[in-house]
Amino acid sequence: MHEFLRRSALAVERLVPRIGPRYRQAILTAAQAGAWDVAVPDLVGALSEEDVVITSAEKEELWLLMLHVEAPPTHWAEIRTTGHRQST
Repeated sequence: MHEFLRRSALAVERLVPRIGPRYRQAILTAAQAGAWDVAVPDLVGALSEEDVVITSAEKEELWLLMLHVEAPPTHWAEIRTTGHRQST
């Protein structure tokens, strides 16, 4: 459990600055309260909705965190990674 908490905090710390203010405060508030079952899926949703490109390693980390909180990977699959081109 300690490892999950550490990894969740690091993921939020690293990825929240990349999203816009629309979701940022809600995710930070959930994280500060230790509500990782809210913070992690909301972060994934924000990254997907705002079309933020992340590394494959970051996406893999989010996958593991999503599994831990038993969140459906709905928005996770839509997150683009470095080197992935969006179809036009």
